[in-house]
Amino acid sequence: MYDTSVQVAYLVTSYRPPEQLLRLLRTLRRAQPEAPIVVHHDRFRSAWSADLVAPIGGVHVLTSDIPVEWGDFSIVKALWKSLSWMVEHLDFDWVVFLTEQDYPIAPLAQLEERLSSSGVDAFLEAVPAQLIEDPDARKDRDLRYNYRYVQLPRFGIMARLPPAVRSPIAFAANHANGALYRLQNKFTVYVYPDGLPLRLGVRARRSPFSETFPCWYGIPQMALSRRAAKSVVDYLSTHDEYVRYYERTAIPDESATVTIVCNDPTLKVGRGNLHWTRWTDGDHGHPDVLVLDDLEDFVSSDKFFARKFDVEVDRAVLDALDRRIFGN
Repeated sequence: MYDTSVQVAYLVTSYRPPEQLLRLLRTLRRAQPEAPIVVHHDRFRSAWSADLVAPIGGVHVLTSDIPVEWGDFSIVKALWKSLSWMVEHLDFDWVVFLTEQDYPIAPLAQLEERLSSSGVDAFLEAVPAQLIEDPDARKDRDLRYNYRYVQLPRFGIMARLPPAVRSPIAFAANHANGALYRLQNKFTVYVYPDGLPLRLGVRARRSPFSETFPCWYGIPQMALSRRAAKSVVDYLSTHDEYVRYYERTAIPDESATVTIVCNDPTLKVGRGNLHWTRWTDGDHGHPDVLVLDDLEDFVSSDKFFARKFDVEVDRAVLDALDRRIFGN
């Protein structure tokens, strides 16, 4: 018999104007009145006031001293800072990682049942980077995590180009970079999607990875038991060189945390995460925005959250989910 008293906490990252975040927070609070909720908000991207969450109650808001940029270490730093704060200050049995564009797709009492009866310490979707089957994807993860990068000047030219022009340029750049990679593996230029700045990389002479501690690649959205969360925090407190290494990698949020969790022999990791996501075009680095017509696709899954949603694109899908979650 599972323990129905399991305390689920939520760690939500945000950077956009507050409307969609506040809707998510109100839904979480209504579904789980006692759940600890922590928001890490990037105040450099949009303004923030503590008055916004005061009516919801029990929401803790953290911010960082630097902008949080997708694709670099700042997003990992924000996550680790928030997780450390939660382990030190809050009581919880599990923590679920969300973004402001996630939303529940099933009653959260069922989530408590799943977690309490799981017999594992983590739900995540990850694989050792060297075991990725697709050769192009395996090469990309090698470029991301086995090179040390410096950022080249950001002129913003690519970002100003229309997608119809930017896409073939990016394709040609990636093709050229692939040819360079096949010729030698000492240095590279990592080409980001969406006009993000290029990074010049040199293959690392030393890394934290080994046969017994391989590099893992996975989805940043995960659920960790308190024991797993504390394992991450404790590891970081005693492995400064690990932190310094990932500071110079590309897209570290898809590797840095799952590598710690999956390499801890004291933790039992359940494969598969709790999120439903669809990628129509993986080349641009972002999942599809889900709309009402997609509802049956994801509510018929065994997942508890989906991403990503955008109230400026389709608000009706969130209304439909509220009716599903709360039965009215």
